[in-house]
Amino acid sequence: MSDLWPHLPTVVGASVYTEIVAGCPLIQRANHPDQTWAPVGGRVPERRVQNLIDTVSSLAGKYGFPEQAGPDARVAFDREAARVIRDKMDLSWAEAGNRDLWSFLALVALPHVTMWRFGLDNKERWIATDLTRHTWARLWWQAVVFAGHEHVLDSLSESDLNQLLERRSIGGDPRLVRETARAVTELAANAPRRPVIRDVTLRLRRYLAFLDVRALSDQQVRELCSVLTNETLTHLRATMTEPLGGAHT
Repeated sequence: MSDLWPHLPTVVGASVYTEIVAGCPLIQRANHPDQTWAPVGGRVPERRVQNLIDTVSSLAGKYGFPEQAGPDARVAFDREAARVIRDKMDLSWAEAGNRDLWSFLALVALPHVTMWRFGLDNKERWIATDLTRHTWARLWWQAVVFAGHEHVLDSLSESDLNQLLERRSIGGDPRLVRETARAVTELAANAPRRPVIRDVTLRLRRYLAFLDVRALSDQQVRELCSVLTNETLTHLRATMTEPLGGAHT
């Protein structure tokens, strides 16, 4: 059975965020007086919320918290934290789609780690207006989408993941995300990852206007993503002056 985690209503979240910006202490808590719950299901006890707080805090310490961390350490933290969030939060997809749940996590349970990871410049990292950009929501979805394919996730940069997951027609289908990512990460090391992934996602989105991928088998989805990636390489070879590597066979 999936869990129900506390929700922090948007108006309350906005107030808490304003207080944090104003310099209020970052106190991690397992509850909030204004938290709400989904109406049906089993509520997680506070001891499990506290366990998540302790586990993520300890993991952040492994990567330098509370001191400022470099880009490589932050990405490494994300990859490991994604698995922790998924394992500690047994959520249905409907519950995981509730923005107020993730606002609770960022603003109440883990404000100290949220601040360490992203600072205050981007409100979306705190208040879950966009789940693909929220500090914790994005990690849970990444872990779910790449479950059993963690080696592919580990090979992707934040920019790569943005290209795949922020495009809803692709990001809403785990098979498309995984197989596109797999095809791109199997390119030769000297292939320019960013232009490739941008081009192949554009090609895939054009195909999706005419193709229902739900009717395709897993193998057909894999072949489609491989073909489009090869088309991208051919196109880029013809338009770029720097030599491109080929895909691994």
